[in-house]
Amino acid sequence: MFVSEQSDIEKFQRWLQSQLDDVKSIEDVGERERRQIQLECAIQETINFRSLMSLVQDIAPPFVERESPVRVVSEEKVSKESTGGFCLSCEKPITSDIDFCINCGEFI
Repeated sequence: MFVSEQSDIEKFQRWLQSQLDDVKSIEDVGERERRQIQLECAIQETINFRSLMSLVQDIAPPFVERESPVRVVSEEKVSKESTGGFCLSCEKPITSDIDFCINCGEFI
């Protein structure tokens, strides 16, 4: 039988469970109850997180690695051109008080 190595989240859950066992040694009743509730909540959140992670295993990561920058950086000075109030790139209306289009990010 193949035994897989535990993930960090599984190790964390086991550590929380071991801490829960140690709660019995806390003498102050109020402190013992507070710590027990704290650990039980943490364990439940860990279980919820593991369940969520198992659901999204097949989903591709949202980040895309590119070989080159998305926007080509040029040494030219960005200048404001009269565009009649519309972005030259996405053709959305623009305001004259900023130097870029809030819709697509292109400098005007």
